Amino acid sequence: MTIRRYVTRRKAYQLKNYSVYLGIVAYLAMLISGDVVMGAIGKLLAETLRVPYYLHTDANDMANLSYFFIAASMIAITQRLL
Repeated sequence: MTIRRYVTRRKAYQLKNYSVYLGIVAYLAMLISGDVVMGAIGKLLAETLRVPYYLHTDANDMANLSYFFIAASMIAITQRLL
């Protein structure tokens, strides 16, 4: 089953656009508060929203880069919480 069955092309573009704004807000919150976890959580959510767009546009290299950032964000969050 591919992501294309669950997310339309239009919705994938919308999610990508939302991810940009979410990323900006998360990084600003991180800079203002000085809490790196806020930036990691924002990056995690933003990259998760971008994956359907990359899969719809057949940008598999960018999707793999998003998976890397998702994993790195999860590691950063769990290390901070433990």
